[in-house]
Amino acid sequence: MRFTYQYQGQTYTLDLTVQTNGQYTASIGEHRFPLQIQTLSNGGWRILLDGKSHIIYAASQDDQRFVQVDAAAYTLTVPSTKPIRRKSVSTGDELTAQMPGQVTAVLVKTGDETTRGQTLLILEAMKMEIRVTAPADGQVQQVLVQSGDVVERGQRLVVFESAL
Repeated sequence: MRFTYQYQGQTYTLDLTVQTNGQYTASIGEHRFPLQIQTLSNGGWRILLDGKSHIIYAASQDDQRFVQVDAAAYTLTVPSTKPIRRKSVSTGDELTAQMPGQVTAVLVKTGDETTRGQTLLILEAMKMEIRVTAPADGQVQQVLVQSGDVVERGQRLVVFESAL
């Protein structure tokens, strides 16, 4: 799972990987941290990091994430992921998540030819299945997520090139 946030003018990307033993590894830049995560009944998490236990709570509003770690509070911002429109003859497009959710299936790979309406990937959000489909006949230029990833609203999922 990949999360990108801004804090005090700096952008950070957190990669969270589930290990075979059920524990996690968090990576921020070149730093890697083994974690044990326990979900609490009140919606928080207990995280064991370097032998120390921390209680974490989080909430979100629009593009802000409010995180409390023990007694310290932090406000993080999700960077804008609005696609940049090309001004060339091609009709390239970036498909983005319409709401936060988890990628449950990726049905295409880079280079695949697709037809309009073909399902490219499936997201699950708020117990709904959302199919991300090809906007036109074309080709998948790049798949930016994988099954199991948690995505934010507006996050880029697939770079798609429409056929001329």
